[in-house]
Amino acid sequence: MKSALGLLLGFLATAAWGSFYIVGRWLFGEEDGGNLNPYLANLLRFSLAVCTLSPLLLMPKNRTLIKRAFVKDWKIFLLIALVGIVLESYFVLYALNFTTASRCSLMANCSPIATVILAFLLLKEKMTPNAVIGMLIGFAGIILAGTAQGGDIYADTGWRTLIGDGMALASGFCWAFFTVFGAKVSDEYGGPVSMFVSFVLGCVLMLPVVCLTTSIQEFQALTPRIWGGFVYTGIITLALANACWYAALKYLKPSVLGAFGYLSAAITFTLSGLVLKEKFSLPFIIAIALVLGGMALMMARPGKEEKKPNRE
Repeated sequence: MKSALGLLLGFLATAAWGSFYIVGRWLFGEEDGGNLNPYLANLLRFSLAVCTLSPLLLMPKNRTLIKRAFVKDWKIFLLIALVGIVLESYFVLYALNFTTASRCSLMANCSPIATVILAFLLLKEKMTPNAVIGMLIGFAGIILAGTAQGGDIYADTGWRTLIGDGMALASGFCWAFFTVFGAKVSDEYGGPVSMFVSFVLGCVLMLPVVCLTTSIQEFQALTPRIWGGFVYTGIITLALANACWYAALKYLKPSVLGAFGYLSAAITFTLSGLVLKEKFSLPFIIAIALVLGGMALMMARPGKEEKKPNRE
């Protein structure tokens, strides 16, 4: 039952994140959103997420945990906020200003590969044959999709697209770091509390940059469409999705949970075709099948001899 709950929480988070690339492309791809300041955008999104999670402060137990996190473990939370929130979110938003939703999701969701490697190196998790083979199959699918002719309607070979792809790839590595190190604090503080503390510190880190790069005119120029995007990406894809993700870390290994990144890519591809009308070639579809197959193999249940506790 605990594994099933972890899988459900991971799926809910992944489905929300899959839709983020569509909304993000919608914000940055349209004429009135193409010049949107990503520093301001991220601060507003994460501020909305903090407000959404603020009812946690009403519970005495959570107030105690939050206070202890800021006093006792502020260093690890600050590191998680810097790499897994600030850098990851800046990379992915910048990427959507240069490349398409499908390509951005594809590159960002290389994170399962990095997650398995980091979990092996830092948490001493055993890298099973299924994980290795599934990782390689998924990576092959990513390579095929990235090189498929006609993979999407906007695909080109210019520097602009390469820059966007590189930023999306960097965001995936930041997310792998976030997943592995987040497992440690989630065990002690729980998902929602861990996210609240991380988001607050993330906003603190973002504020000086926003003050130096944003004018009052930029804030006043935000349209209702863009505010709607902030509300959706702040509350749904940040507060609720990340709370589910951290909660899932209590029931699943980071290496297993990281495989959900492949599913997120598949969701984005589907929505890209339906909503953004991005066109996919046969090689691109084959690549998606390889990615899903790799995910399924990485998440395959271990044999009886491998059924050991997740962590010490």
